[in-house]
Amino acid sequence: MRISIIGLGLIGGSIGLALRNWAKTEEGQAANLELVGFDAKGKQKALADKMGIFHRYTATPMDAVKDADVVIVATPVMAVRDTFEDIREHLKPGAIVTDTCSTKRQVMAWAKELLPTTVSFVGGHPMAGKTASIEKADPNLFKGCTYCLMAAVGVKEEALETVGRLVTIFGANPYFMDPAEHDSYTAAISHLPFLAAAGLVNLVGSSQGWREMSRLASTGFQDTTRLAGGGIAMHLDVCRTNSDSIIGWIDRYQQQLSELRDLIEQAGLFDELGRPKPESLSEPAGLEKYLKDAAETRERWQASRQMSQSAEQASGVEMPTSKELRSNYTRMLFGSLFTRRRPGQDDQNNPAGPNPPDHK
Repeated sequence: MRISIIGLGLIGGSIGLALRNWAKTEEGQAANLELVGFDAKGKQKALADKMGIFHRYTATPMDAVKDADVVIVATPVMAVRDTFEDIREHLKPGAIVTDTCSTKRQVMAWAKELLPTTVSFVGGHPMAGKTASIEKADPNLFKGCTYCLMAAVGVKEEALETVGRLVTIFGANPYFMDPAEHDSYTAAISHLPFLAAAGLVNLVGSSQGWREMSRLASTGFQDTTRLAGGGIAMHLDVCRTNSDSIIGWIDRYQQQLSELRDLIEQAGLFDELGRPKPESLSEPAGLEKYLKDAAETRERWQASRQMSQSAEQASGVEMPTSKELRSNYTRMLFGSLFTRRRPGQDDQNNPAGPNPPDHK
């Protein structure tokens, strides 16, 4: 079995390491795995070679995909189109192509436009990572994480099962979903936090008092703005390929901040001009409830997350059966049709998409 990985950054390198570890197992030995790597940057290939990740490296992406059974495109999203154009005439019939990009609608469209009908494409996005490149590659990077998968209607069942099983080899949990839902939800829980951090840093960093403020800033500011130090190129690509979803959530966030501002004004002991106001006019109940709701929501999420991780550590990640993968894929195609809001409900025309359902 030949698997080719194009793009040797943190994600591509970590996938390679996870597969090398699997190749040592009984099942992996039976697969007779060959790992082929390519990256346009010589430094990345040199680091991957030093770490002993791949069996061999190629000088071009076309050579990398030759006779490959599975091709994993782990490049930045804006490089995907060129990659598809480079490899499309060199993919063998029956090959499976997948990717790891954090936006999916545009990638799915490029795959439909550019890849030959003789191959199967399954979009992918591991909900894991850190601010680093291949030097921090880790075979356990994906352990216990949700790995989003997207497939066009009509994709071969064998391709779904193969990619789904690869994801479990990485230690992740495959989760099929619709590309538009994926882009809306990740805009809220991944892309908006980065942009909010960047906005906060630019706000205070451009203040005349920043020199003094920077001496006072400590762990709270550091933790809140950590994401602003992330990869600029990656987030630029994300904003370009998911602009409508991100703008929709920014609009919602601005509304939240406006509501929060009003609650702070109602609770404050000073008016807008800094003058003390009668304490009887101060109404902290609304602000207290707002902050309490936020704390409780985060606490429930954290508890649920910890329970899931504990259960996975106790039982291990089990490979789903073909029947389970088909059921998951069927839910992606048809399940949301029965839960989507009817016309007239508040998210009908929301540019950020529907409110996320409660996935149990």
